[in-house]
Amino acid sequence: MTGAKKSQQEFPTVVDLSGLMYRVGTNVFDRTFRGFLQGPNATATERYFRACTGLAHPIANLLITRDVYDRELLSEAVTPLCVDAFPSCVFCLGSPSQEVDALLTGRGFQRAEELPVMALDIQNLKATELGDDYTIECVGADRHDLWVDIMAAGYELPRPFADLLGPGVVESIAQEGEEYHYFLVFHGDRPVATATNILRDGIAEVYNISTLPDYRGRGLGGFATGEPLRLAADAGYKTSILQASQMGTPVYRRLGYESAGVIPFYVRIPGA
Repeated sequence: MTGAKKSQQEFPTVVDLSGLMYRVGTNVFDRTFRGFLQGPNATATERYFRACTGLAHPIANLLITRDVYDRELLSEAVTPLCVDAFPSCVFCLGSPSQEVDALLTGRGFQRAEELPVMALDIQNLKATELGDDYTIECVGADRHDLWVDIMAAGYELPRPFADLLGPGVVESIAQEGEEYHYFLVFHGDRPVATATNILRDGIAEVYNISTLPDYRGRGLGGFATGEPLRLAADAGYKTSILQASQMGTPVYRRLGYESAGVIPFYVRIPGA
């Protein structure tokens, strides 16, 4: 971990954030996508963020909104995503009203799942050891292409979209006080899993936990999540936050994460 070690007061605990965890978790979710996907394909306002890459994956064409009751605003914001040229998705940072839900379903979106916002007291992190033939390495911009290859394969994402999330972009998006740490897990010499930690505001945020399809079910997701957090703990961090898929939730629960609420997630697949 780089940078001067912060004072104890700058590392909030889960108890310190009690009652605030959902707000903190959804704020960093929004902030992270705004950082990675900024550019000519993005529209950023105080009330929503939209990115349309035109790539053939819902997550590559997304809307994130906290205005889950404003039907008129959402109607305007979601319109560019309601085309047959590409799939798209909407993340609601809160429980949408019946009117907003009806608007989205009327535009062809289906409520796919609810993504838990999860928090961990890092001192309670469970063991994540694998065999000696597995190692984890912190990588920089010089391993951008390799990291992107594994992340895209693990998440089954279009590579051009994964390219927007890799270590090579950090220099252009990192704000003062933020640290981006990228990890590759190796089985022998073969890279098989990825992880990203963003350290800011005294919290360790976890993203991009992906595992190659033929390596799933071996505990790699837990290993890729947990081992970087041990480094964060050594630097003084006490709290970790992530947003989980329903498939990943059991992995994170086994590590000690607990849910603080959910992010409703809608998907539109043309022709479905």
